[in-house]
Amino acid sequence: MDKTEIQATILFFAKARELVGCKECKLSIQKKLSSADLFDKIVHAFELESIRNQIILAVNDEFVVPNSILILSENDKIAVIPPLSGGLFNNKLNYKFILLFSYLYFICNIS
Repeated sequence: MDKTEIQATILFFAKARELVGCKECKLSIQKKLSSADLFDKIVHAFELESIRNQIILAVNDEFVVPNSILILSENDKIAVIPPLSGGLFNNKLNYKFILLFSYLYFICNIS
């Protein structure tokens, strides 16, 4: 891993967790990249194509803004958050509520 890459912790919730089979994984990614590149890297690395249009990402508790440039740091936490109830797509979600609910769910279900 060179200086342009970092090691991030990817956190999975709900359907994403079911598909990946774990709560979290480490991933080497570029330190500076677009939000679209981050999204693509995670979808491909963890085979999440089936829910690609239904997930949102958050980096260190902040939702990733579409079409933005991200500068990540070593050990950043990136949450993969699918809809938590019947079929809402990412353009119709109340992001702050979903993030709060997802983290509360994660904290309450730590083994």
